[in-house]
Amino acid sequence: MTTSTTVRAVAIIPAQPGAVRVTTIDVPEPGPGEVEIGVIRVGVCGTDRELIRGEIGFPPAGSDELILGHEVVGRVLTLGPGVTGLAIGDLVTVTVRRPDGCAACQAGEPDMCLDREYTERGIAGAHGFMAERIVERQDWVVKVPDRLEPVAMLTEPLTVVEKAVRQANLIQHRLNYWNLKTAVVMGAGPIGLLGTLLLRSRGVDTYTLARTPAPNPAAELVTASGATYISTSEQALGELAATLPNIDLILESSGSSQVVFESMRLLGNNGVLVLLSLTGGHDTHEVPTAELNTSLVAGNKVVVGSVNAGMVDFANAVESLGRFEDLWPGLTESMITHRFTLDDDLASATGKLPGGIKSVIEFGNGG
Repeated sequence: MTTSTTVRAVAIIPAQPGAVRVTTIDVPEPGPGEVEIGVIRVGVCGTDRELIRGEIGFPPAGSDELILGHEVVGRVLTLGPGVTGLAIGDLVTVTVRRPDGCAACQAGEPDMCLDREYTERGIAGAHGFMAERIVERQDWVVKVPDRLEPVAMLTEPLTVVEKAVRQANLIQHRLNYWNLKTAVVMGAGPIGLLGTLLLRSRGVDTYTLARTPAPNPAAELVTASGATYISTSEQALGELAATLPNIDLILESSGSSQVVFESMRLLGNNGVLVLLSLTGGHDTHEVPTAELNTSLVAGNKVVVGSVNAGMVDFANAVESLGRFEDLWPGLTESMITHRFTLDDDLASATGKLPGGIKSVIEFGNGG
């Protein structure tokens, strides 16, 4: 007879804006190939806020609620039958997307899904990780060194830029000489800042562009990594091309559809622009189509979209977090500007706070 444990969790009613609350759920004991994880902390991101606003997301079949959260760190509490490679007490994080039946998913690349009928923990059709305990198949669990516990919930957002840079490098096999020297990161939110750290950790001359003038916490982090912070409210994007070297790579994570097209104009010859922003709404802008087309064609430029990440990107992200800590002790953790618990006001815990970079909800269990 299987047993379950009742735990607290953060849930929404999808399509009901603002309906975020603490609820209770029953967590079953792990079955064959599954592990039970005690959640330590979960990050809050822009996707969670879109879910809370009722703009995206849907619950698992048979449930009205959707448990939020897809940026998690925890410790293994219980092993189901047949689990190998994991032990009780291991520090772990968990991937987000689960495959459908398409060729890409069945080939082990759900991040490249063709049919887009996947499920995603805490987003689409599957409960997330904002719960005191969770159960997951060992296939989707990633071990993390103990020393990275304070920052391990940043693994998932870091995988986004890990994949972006990996994809850019694959694309640039078209060139016999590819040497990534200069990069621009559009946006100084968590994704942009992690992209900045990733590029700087590889010795790339990096410029991070955002609207907010310095000084601010994001600008301080950028500068501490050795990158250059530029406020686009003080210097127009159109003026930058004349002042910067040939830009080999742009990671676009601003969330602005207008910046997407401005990035195309800024990109250097033979460069790659990786689009990471999912821009909702119905914004329209006047675009110099002839100029852009000529620039892209004559300059052998590539524009590519990238979403989610694969297991290789999770492994690389864990390795990169360790490298960040070696290069800049404590700098990555400084991204966590606000900490909350389930007893705090959820509107504040899940909202976008002035001067904030990353908010987390502390669960403590397994810590």
